[in-house]
Amino acid sequence: MTVEDPSWIAAEIIRLGGVVSGERFMELALSHPEYGYYQRVGDAIGRDGDYVTSPVMTSLFGELLTLQFIEVWELLGCPEKFVLIEAGPGTGHLAVDVLKTARRFPRFDAALHYRLVETSPKLHIMQRQRLENDHLVHRCAWFSTLVEAGGEGIEGIIFGNEFLDALPVRWLEMTAGGLAEVGVQVLSDGTLATKTLPLACGMDSDYFKRLRLDLPVGMRTEVGVRAQEWMRSAGQVLRRGLVLMIDYGYTARDYYHAERLQGTLVGHHRHRRVDDPLACPGEMDLTAHVDFSAMARAGGEGALDLCGYVSQGWFLMGLGLLERLQGVVVQGKGGGGLGKDIRQTALRLILPEEMGEKFKVLAMTVGLEKPELSGFRLKNQWNEL
Repeated sequence: MTVEDPSWIAAEIIRLGGVVSGERFMELALSHPEYGYYQRVGDAIGRDGDYVTSPVMTSLFGELLTLQFIEVWELLGCPEKFVLIEAGPGTGHLAVDVLKTARRFPRFDAALHYRLVETSPKLHIMQRQRLENDHLVHRCAWFSTLVEAGGEGIEGIIFGNEFLDALPVRWLEMTAGGLAEVGVQVLSDGTLATKTLPLACGMDSDYFKRLRLDLPVGMRTEVGVRAQEWMRSAGQVLRRGLVLMIDYGYTARDYYHAERLQGTLVGHHRHRRVDDPLACPGEMDLTAHVDFSAMARAGGEGALDLCGYVSQGWFLMGLGLLERLQGVVVQGKGGGGLGKDIRQTALRLILPEEMGEKFKVLAMTVGLEKPELSGFRLKNQWNEL
């Protein structure tokens, strides 16, 4: 069998009893050690792949993010050891850009310890190669879990760009009899189909009622239980500092609006959206939008304090993206093709119709008294969560 032959996942499901939860299906499709998508994801990130991320598009993203990190370091009193933990470092572009930018600030650079949390062997190799090419690999350490990376607790920042959306989610449906799980079964002809199942552990029938949300009968949606668990663990790992998560998503009110009767779970293949999550397991990325209200709530349960929530556009402008672009023009690059490309790429990060409103930024802290971070100075919508 090959990844192009979807019978591999049918065989796995049959081995597991013929039916698995949607969450388990997603885990298999993404992380199976032989056929999972993340075993080939290195070929899928970028303009010639299935999707593109902000750090791959431009180094400006990492440069501005580093300025936010330095501000937090200063608010903490410029500790001699400052740990950055990046969750889901992808191709390693962001790590390179952060470490290169840090070099311009010698005291911060000397305090910096960079740790990457990665579960994909292929991506781990790609990250090491990219960092070796820039002579930065000696600055980094790799771990398979956040808890391992955090050790006895850190002073610093835990962050991730497009990390939470990649964690498997629970697939749910509101039926006439109440909330049900959505699973995946293998039919007699070997094809895959969804099937409603009783709720499994970790989810109760009153989940949405407690949030004062009334889902219409027939609505299918998702809950990121694993992402919530991850946010709780981030609060346990961080002694002083910031948790900063950037991803596409909504507040709970918008996420579970009746207009999203089929939820947000989709596949991504060659820069095209695939609405059927069962279409080609192992060949496409599977993601669901992030419920940032749930992330903030889970972080609070992990002893984190909500500090900020805003769209990526406002966040990057608060960190000086427009001023940075003006600097490109002043340096004489603005009239040439390079300057034009830089501006066009940067504008994609902030324009509402591009990535500016689709992506959100969540900031939670511990050991800092309601800091006014630069990324949230122009607009802070934390009270909408």
